[in-house]
Amino acid sequence: MDLRDICLTMRQEIDELEKIVHANLSSTVPFVENVVGYVIHNGGKRLRPILTLITSKLSGYQGRASLEIGAAIEFMHTASLLHDDVIDSAPMRRGRETTNRKWGNQVSVLVGDFFYCRAMDILVRHGDTKVLRVVTDAVTILTEGEILEITKSNDFQTTQEDYLRIITGKTASLIGAACQCGAILGGVSEEFEHSLKRFGLNLGIAFQLVDDVLDYTAAVEEFGKVNGTDLREGKLTLPLILAISRSTEKDRSIIRKALITDNTSPKEFVEVLRIVEECEGIRDTIKMARGYVDRATLGLASFKPSLEKETLQRIADYVISRKM
Repeated sequence: MDLRDICLTMRQEIDELEKIVHANLSSTVPFVENVVGYVIHNGGKRLRPILTLITSKLSGYQGRASLEIGAAIEFMHTASLLHDDVIDSAPMRRGRETTNRKWGNQVSVLVGDFFYCRAMDILVRHGDTKVLRVVTDAVTILTEGEILEITKSNDFQTTQEDYLRIITGKTASLIGAACQCGAILGGVSEEFEHSLKRFGLNLGIAFQLVDDVLDYTAAVEEFGKVNGTDLREGKLTLPLILAISRSTEKDRSIIRKALITDNTSPKEFVEVLRIVEECEGIRDTIKMARGYVDRATLGLASFKPSLEKETLQRIADYVISRKM
């Protein structure tokens, strides 16, 4: 199941979204347009703006602002990825060279700033201060999540609670904001608005849990980056946190050595993967992701049956079924 297949009925709106994305990324500097073009054609799913479109329609909104706000949220997300790749010295994203690998850290950081500026320009022009506050609050929480992750790098004492706080910040916050903005546009009650925000937050947590499983299990051509990237970057994600809490002292020593090694070898990664699987770290992470998807869909119970509600439920199913 592919996100594009789920959203076939929205093809016209998604095409219009792409036009808005391109229209808002023009620059008087040709090199900027060259790099920006590379970035936006790098295989992104457009999950966040699609959620803004669907939740706005579910909330009764029929205007064009959902496309523009969706584009702004996508720009915020893209900026965070550009900066994240610099922080992680990542060589690959979505199966292609990262911007920092291709043009260097300075260009990647500044183009990330360019995306942030274009996002803010759209939001200011839109003029809804509540939408502006929701998005800027989410980006603040996203940044705090990224910083917390850095402080926990190679930290064997990282807890499940630490991890959930990190992924709620760095991934779920902006997905929650995307859904909440759709509700704001529709002018629904505060109860419904927060139901859609919670849907997005739970969906975002599930999305990151699945991503962290795929980092151990997915083929490179499917996931778009090398297996074991998180381990090599010193990131303790839930599969590893569970393994550390359940493994023998001998196996914990193997994990610790792999974490602090600058270039973890394929052999070391296979050994850590064995420990993670034996300790059921992958199984229980998938189980937790399913739990968050169930929470997300349960949060839609108060909404009347509609194509938009069904589409959100299908997106939740897509999140949990991605190439496990």
